[in-house]
Amino acid sequence: MPTARTRNKSKDKAEAPNHGPVVTKVGNLTADPELRYSERETAYCRLRIAVAVPVKAGDWAGERKTAFYGVTAFGTLAENAAECLAKGMRIVVTGRGEVRTWTGDDGAERKEKAILAEALGPDLRWATATVAKVTASKGPAGSEATAAGDDEEEPF
Repeated sequence: MPTARTRNKSKDKAEAPNHGPVVTKVGNLTADPELRYSERETAYCRLRIAVAVPVKAGDWAGERKTAFYGVTAFGTLAENAAECLAKGMRIVVTGRGEVRTWTGDDGAERKEKAILAEALGPDLRWATATVAKVTASKGPAGSEATAAGDDEEEPF
């Protein structure tokens, strides 16, 4: 009789350390984005969003509470976010979810729900946007982005 195969969960965790689940959140910016640069001149932007969630799971018509998320974006995404997003805007964020833990100045342990952004932008239900393609800059993983108007065929 064949034996059932099981997935090696410890191997999966070892292959993808610190990679949380992919999450998408829609919420309001609680402050203007903060753009900074690391010592290696990598742009990073920190945002904080407030998201209304139902008190009872799945009861979107009932009472809601507010959950806050810290969002971090890097590179061109960070620079573009800082340029066009502002406090109070309703935005959509997709990225990797995680819980950050640290010890505060008072010695108490603190936790924050956080998202490492892969994509973000304004919620077009509540705003309009003018889109301009980014040209001739480094894209993800060091690849060159195609300049607007180039005749090269993009791979599918």
